[in-house]
Amino acid sequence: MTGMKKRVIMELCKCLFGLSYLALYVRFCYLLLGWVATLVIVGVQLAVAGWLVWAMIRAPD
Repeated sequence: MTGMKKRVIMELCKCLFGLSYLALYVRFCYLLLGWVATLVIVGVQLAVAGWLVWAMIRAPD
């Protein structure tokens, strides 16, 4: 297996792991708190993540 194939497979595995973790996290929040609280929690986390990405992009200014 070439180095490029190995890197691609590793990235795909990381993405699959991340999606699995996200699905389990949302399911766990739903079981504990219900849909409304899950949507609020995930929405706040997405807003904070978006703000951090925006801040990192703007950092060189």
